[in-house]
Amino acid sequence: MLMQLLTALMPSITPQNTKVHLAQHNGEEHPMDVYLAGDFDEWQSWQSQKNFECEYVIGLVEIPGTKKWLLAGVYDSLKATKAPGQKESRSYVYEYRRVPEFAELEGRLVLAYTKPRANYLFLATCLKSMVVSSIYEKPLTVGTFPGFKEVDISHIELQIIVEQGLESWQTALSSIAGVYLISDNTEGEQQLYVGSATGMGGLWDRWVTYSKNGHGGNVRISDLKKRRGEDFAQHFRFSILEIADKHTGKEEMQQKEMHWKRRLLTRDSGLNGN
Repeated sequence: MLMQLLTALMPSITPQNTKVHLAQHNGEEHPMDVYLAGDFDEWQSWQSQKNFECEYVIGLVEIPGTKKWLLAGVYDSLKATKAPGQKESRSYVYEYRRVPEFAELEGRLVLAYTKPRANYLFLATCLKSMVVSSIYEKPLTVGTFPGFKEVDISHIELQIIVEQGLESWQTALSSIAGVYLISDNTEGEQQLYVGSATGMGGLWDRWVTYSKNGHGGNVRISDLKKRRGEDFAQHFRFSILEIADKHTGKEEMQQKEMHWKRRLLTRDSGLNGN
């Protein structure tokens, strides 16, 4: 079915002239975060070797926690040049064109496939076991607000939500005060931070600040920026521990915050300084 779908849109695609790029977490960033931010094409163009020596490349992004892959795009006009300066050990940069015939499936087509070790395979290698899993009604984005208990977003996703002013998120987060958790999942430095938000802007106003500067004015998190540089927040995740009415007094919210700091030990071994 997959080959029929591909050739229906682009008859010149064959299993022998097409490579599949299975984009997974590279130790620094997850391609799904990059895709949601709209930067996948530029991110993929940087390669450590000439991995796209073929006529077409199918760019697939791993859907975290699954063995499924989202179609980012199909590319041709592939031309590799030696990069003027290395970028994270990626010394070639590709110029390519996003094939317009596949535009309607970008961000919608989901393929099921159990990946071997290699990230770059000829379509002929994986065609027999790669199947169409589903086609979303609309291209994948951060999505609508999932409910307060289900919020678990990366810093990149938070930036997208704020930059796009996604209405369901803004409406929900503006309606409540609350205690929130920032999880720093940087390898070897996993730490937690507990904070609270009050006032008429609710949790939304507080998180807008994090979307813009990453640290929200917090001392220990600001120290991470000094030590790590501008990408210090790339492994941050944001979730909600407890919600409250926006008219809850500041002192009461501080007590709720202190409760969670004690439970999660964020002052002793985390990012809370008080």
